[in-house]
Amino acid sequence: MKILYYSRTCFGDCDFPLIKALIAQGHDVTVLYSMTPRSLKSTVFNINQIIPKSGIFPLTAYSELKIFSSYVPIENIYIANEPVGRFGWSSFMVAMNVLSFFKKGNYDLIQYIETPSLFHFVPLWFFRNKLVVTIHDGKPHTGEGDRQEDIRRSIVKWYVKKFIVLNKAEVDVFAKGYNVPKDRIFTSHLGYYDMLRMYGDVNKKKENYVLFFGRISPYKGVEYLFRAMERVHKVHPNVKVIVAGSGEMYFDASEYEKYEYVKIVNRFIELDELADLIRGALFTVCPYTDATQSGVVYSSFALNTPVIATNVGGLPEMIDNGKTGIIVPPKDVDALAIAIQSYLDNPVLLQQMSENIAESARLGKGSWNVIAKEYVEIYNK
Repeated sequence: MKILYYSRTCFGDCDFPLIKALIAQGHDVTVLYSMTPRSLKSTVFNINQIIPKSGIFPLTAYSELKIFSSYVPIENIYIANEPVGRFGWSSFMVAMNVLSFFKKGNYDLIQYIETPSLFHFVPLWFFRNKLVVTIHDGKPHTGEGDRQEDIRRSIVKWYVKKFIVLNKAEVDVFAKGYNVPKDRIFTSHLGYYDMLRMYGDVNKKKENYVLFFGRISPYKGVEYLFRAMERVHKVHPNVKVIVAGSGEMYFDASEYEKYEYVKIVNRFIELDELADLIRGALFTVCPYTDATQSGVVYSSFALNTPVIATNVGGLPEMIDNGKTGIIVPPKDVDALAIAIQSYLDNPVLLQQMSENIAESARLGKGSWNVIAKEYVEIYNK
């Protein structure tokens, strides 16, 4: 099958493993990434300066991205470069270049990750029978409403015949939120973000800390983690909590910053540093108040690190409770503190969970080979 895979840099960590698996299974995959000034540093992309020219360029036009060649074939990966952002005449011209790219490639299928740009809508009508759109979030997270995304979804539903959502919990959310018939919605899932294994010190040893990482946002529930760690600290005074990620603190964190056992790294975390943080953590925590799925869970699992997460969205589908992690109710400080202590009190359990995660990456829900086959089955329906 000849596939055009169109995505955004924020999905790079889960795109590349899927692309790699599709290629390994014999499919001809061409990849196109939208690049704007706001997307230079996101997941596995870490670019210092955007090329000041609009157009479509090979991935290697950005020297920082050549490292990807050690993970996946990059000959057919391109950048749709928009140096002034997604609106304006230059963005329109890039959109026309993209659609010309689609036509010349004569693809069997065009896979969009999230909804197309508004500039794409009218011309994409002519490719509507080839379009599949993957939806990561059935509805925007708390504090992250995006009116433009709502508009795009409300329009694109009229001509896209297949949508893929990444957990079963999101089917109803997406269907009801945008009045999309369920017979046009298919489900797959994410796998472990094994691209992270390329980065950092592979011999990094475990240290005495609990880790939260990722973009800081109101739905992430960081305040509940801090409150739980206050209780845990009384029993395990030598255990620290590290919160690492960029974003504005949406609550007053100053009272926690004074504690020696709390470390806040409020900035973009480079991949080498992130990989070492995950490898060194006893476990990671996702204390979210709402969610769809989480790249944090599968980034942790890529490095065999267990997770504690809340019972929201698709997180219970991502974690085998008691085998690869622990699920607790959202906003429940007591339950979160108890789960953290249960890990700290039982290092044998942590080791067993780490081994379970490694096995799942090979043969279970973490396997991208399994996921690639799911995608192809959907494409062929």
